[in-house]
Amino acid sequence: MAAAATMLSIQGDWDQVLREAEGEVWVSCKIPGKPTIRGSLTSKGISSDEVPEVTASEEFVVQEVTKNRIPVSCPGENISSTFLSPYASFSHIHEKNVSYLDISSGGDLGVSSSTDQTFKVWETHNTEVKSVLEGHTRDVFSCKFFPSGQEVLSGGLDSLVKVWSVNDGSCLATMKGHRGSILDIAVVADGQNVISSGQDGTARLWDSAQGACIAVVDDSYSPINAIAVAEVGNAVNLGSPKETPSNREVGTEGKLVVLAREDKSLEEVSLHSRQSRWKQGFFCATGKPPQNLRRNHFPETS
Repeated sequence: MAAAATMLSIQGDWDQVLREAEGEVWVSCKIPGKPTIRGSLTSKGISSDEVPEVTASEEFVVQEVTKNRIPVSCPGENISSTFLSPYASFSHIHEKNVSYLDISSGGDLGVSSSTDQTFKVWETHNTEVKSVLEGHTRDVFSCKFFPSGQEVLSGGLDSLVKVWSVNDGSCLATMKGHRGSILDIAVVADGQNVISSGQDGTARLWDSAQGACIAVVDDSYSPINAIAVAEVGNAVNLGSPKETPSNREVGTEGKLVVLAREDKSLEEVSLHSRQSRWKQGFFCATGKPPQNLRRNHFPETS
């Protein structure tokens, strides 16, 4: 696995705060294996062309500030980053924290869920809410557009995976089968099939039109926090299915799905053959889950 990189961070509303006299924002440099270096940037006023005059605390340097960008460096760690102010800010779509969002392939629509219990599709050019998606009974943890931009896939705390119409906000399909929260979702090819992963330790392949589970791609003892689908074509030998695939399985050939689990393990599985290509993690050497995972996720019954 690749080593974590040194990273510069800055306060999220820096572009607003530094336009005020004596406005101050935090900046930090996170170095793997070392204490984080923390500092601040302070505005000493605004020039005639509306550019903030900014000074940095010890360990940091600021140069060539403009109206919408600020370059910051940490010379001691030989790292620099340029931070850009947002092109637009959408503050009225949700009343509380935004928990998940996605942008359509054409860039004209956004979809987002929030801790204010709302789930909405909105237009990126004017922030007008196009539709409110109502049907999940609890928080929505993930949402993604289909390639067409006309449908949205979602999953949440209520253990349901749903497909929605962007135009009228109607629910087109509901997929039931997980025994815990949906933690991540992915669209396969054109979206006839989708994948979900959950707290129950399973990753499932679905027929998105009929809302039916085609197969359990993976079943483990640990929650699957994230999934990613990659097209590899014939470049990698992905094996052959042991059983004849369902005729509802579309576009899974030549694709890998990578699973990221709560137990710190990663696994790469052929989506079509369901064969594992590699697995790396803290109990992979034995192939057995720790006792606490067995006990917590699969309690014994008499």
